[in-house]
Amino acid sequence: MTTDELMNTLSEENCSLDNFLSDNDDSFVNEDIKEFWDGIINSKGYSKSNIINKSDFSYCYFYDIINGRKMPTKDKVVRLSLAMRMSLEECQKALKISGRCALYPRIRRDSILIYALENQLTIFKTDELLKKYGEECLK
Repeated sequence: MTTDELMNTLSEENCSLDNFLSDNDDSFVNEDIKEFWDGIINSKGYSKSNIINKSDFSYCYFYDIINGRKMPTKDKVVRLSLAMRMSLEECQKALKISGRCALYPRIRRDSILIYALENQLTIFKTDELLKKYGEECLK
């Protein structure tokens, strides 16, 4: 079921939450965050220390994120995505699994981040672009 269809069903006057939740169980994001990060890290072929250095995270914070002990902010997910040269699609999935909003091209700052992901820019180059266009740097 599409997101719009889910929204429409929830908006119906006689919607039963019990029925909605049981009928749409396969529509919910429920991928294991640890499995997701492990899969991405393995598929990209980077060492964890390389990712830590490129993302400018502390060792402990990085491991807390990939083991699911901490839910990263939107900016932290983007930083990891840039550090691992993830595709936009992979980044959007990471944001969704982390309970964060997807990057939205109608938001100016998000458009810059989408551009950075699509062009595989470094975090440093992305921050330069954000500054250039008067947007807040990645945190």
